[in-house]
Amino acid sequence: MYDFDSLVEEVLKNKPELSRNSLMEQIEEKKNTVGSGYLTNQGALFLIAGELGVRLERITSTDLGLKDLYVGANDITVVARVFAIYPISEYERKDGSGRGRYRRIGLFDSDNVARVTLWDDRVEDVDQTGITLDSPVRVVSGYVKQGFDGKPNLNLGRRGRIEKIEDAELSSKLDSIEKAVRTLGNLDEDKQIIALDAILASEARRSDFTRSDGSPGSLLQFRVSDGKERREERIAIWSPSIPTPSFKLGQRIRVTNLKVRKSSQGEPELHGDAGTVVIPLEAEVHARAFRVVSTEFGETTLFLVVDDARRVHQLELVGDAAGRAISVKPGDVVRVTPDEDLKERLVCRRSGSFEILQGDSMPELESLGVKIDALKSCAWPVLVESIALSRGAVQEVHLKDGSVAKKGEIVIGDDTAEVKLIAWREQAGKVMSIEPGERVRVVGANPQLSPMGILTLQVSGFTRIERLRGR
Repeated sequence: MYDFDSLVEEVLKNKPELSRNSLMEQIEEKKNTVGSGYLTNQGALFLIAGELGVRLERITSTDLGLKDLYVGANDITVVARVFAIYPISEYERKDGSGRGRYRRIGLFDSDNVARVTLWDDRVEDVDQTGITLDSPVRVVSGYVKQGFDGKPNLNLGRRGRIEKIEDAELSSKLDSIEKAVRTLGNLDEDKQIIALDAILASEARRSDFTRSDGSPGSLLQFRVSDGKERREERIAIWSPSIPTPSFKLGQRIRVTNLKVRKSSQGEPELHGDAGTVVIPLEAEVHARAFRVVSTEFGETTLFLVVDDARRVHQLELVGDAAGRAISVKPGDVVRVTPDEDLKERLVCRRSGSFEILQGDSMPELESLGVKIDALKSCAWPVLVESIALSRGAVQEVHLKDGSVAKKGEIVIGDDTAEVKLIAWREQAGKVMSIEPGERVRVVGANPQLSPMGILTLQVSGFTRIERLRGR
């Protein structure tokens, strides 16, 4: 980002009649005038510098955030993630030299959104570089003009380019779409919705029409619900570039690139456009049986459960489903039809999504563990019954990037082999105070093979380590 102090000094050098205090007051005033949440100090300073005739471009750094964009900026580079990709469109060149092409992309970082328009030869960059929804990208040598909505719009011409970021460390610093997902209970009118997760509540219907200028148009409509409070909203996608969804009613879906509008009856509804995509979040959901390993009751009810394939899952119970689970204890068998299936994490909200089974043929808990010599064939969280062979210890280790992290480790074994159980950072305390000879049940740890073929068990955030004294 910018070196703010250097920017301030540049303005003061060019405008010696200004004091630093006066400039800082102008920055605060500009932020208040534009509106809370729209400008950083740097962004406000750029606007003020432009009004004063001071050019700051030469001392900016390489990668900017979307919040720092301002109309008139030139030759800038931005990093962000993609939440919308529009089809290629055509336009008539003003000089009469024929037709050109353009393509728009929606970008976001944290709570900020912006559009970038790729012109002519640049429209192919998206497909050629493999840019897709949620891709981290760098827009190089762009310029900013005012869009039709009055907001800064980033543009890319012949001198610029857009590239997919392959650097894992940089990518990890950019929030993914998953972190930007909204639900029907937290929507703000006129604010850009990067992604909405909901349940399909009606069949999708497409209709064609003719606009007032004689051009053809189309509209895709369907309703969605939140699955909890029986709240439903209408989604209208104008000029959709996607086929009519053929998902089943009740299926969870994700809809990207939406805005909240008022219908002609004054009711809120969600509008999309040619850059909107509808994504199924899961295939058809089937009921599954699990043996409960551990229970945790609080604001959210959390169980660790294991299936007959010896895979451990975290089961989160909310609302009506949590009310049905208050009598559950370790060892019970439950049937789950999850409202959300996120690999090893299952979420139940409806009362009908969870039930306790009696007399089920599910194997007993002791039979659902994995022997240590079989861990190499497991690519999922497991349950291991073992004996502690060393004392749990935590130490600080220096990582390759120069940082320091806590590492807890202990050696455990059973009648087939031994393995080192490792816990990093805030999980390190889970192995503390375990003494040699204690029986321990490790639930939800992940087997991991090093490049040298060395097996370890890695503790995750939902791993539970139970000390089984006296058993």
